[in-house]
Amino acid sequence: MDAESFRDELKDEGVDTEKSNPVEEMEEGAAEPSVAEELPETHWEEIAQDRYDQLVRLQADFENFRRRMDRERDEIKAYVVGSLLSDLLPVYDNLERALKFMPSDGEAKSWRVGLEMTLNGFNEALARQGVEAIETEGQMFDPRYHEAVQRVESDLPEGMIVEELMRGFRWKERVLRASMVKVSEGPEPQ
Repeated sequence: MDAESFRDELKDEGVDTEKSNPVEEMEEGAAEPSVAEELPETHWEEIAQDRYDQLVRLQADFENFRRRMDRERDEIKAYVVGSLLSDLLPVYDNLERALKFMPSDGEAKSWRVGLEMTLNGFNEALARQGVEAIETEGQMFDPRYHEAVQRVESDLPEGMIVEELMRGFRWKERVLRASMVKVSEGPEPQ
């Protein structure tokens, strides 16, 4: 079917084919406003800078959050480990006391060897965790690391530790338990 016969069929159906083409009318008539004229003026550089600033702040907030979570996790871990180590120290003391009063001859000798091995294993495990015994022999009394239980007269200068009654321990510069000690009052005045 050609264009002429198509127009004839449209006329038979009552369609006016003499009207002009709407596309042609738009081209001939007044031009439609452009998209730029319809939208309000936008400052894209300002918007882009605002979004960039928001992104930078968000990244900084996230980095601060991550650091805070790492620090809190380390603090909780240190608290738990320190608490556990403090709970194990009385067991260590009991092993030392048992070894101190156990006979080293006869049938008890094999028991003593087993107890020494257990205590050595305990010492190695504490050392692997960073636990150190607080030195007392030949040291001046330091209230950060020592607890004075008794003051005694001795030939040592005043404030010098005379005897350790119970060993103290520290872990990562934190005192788990202070050493219980006897402290010298100094020589008796003459």
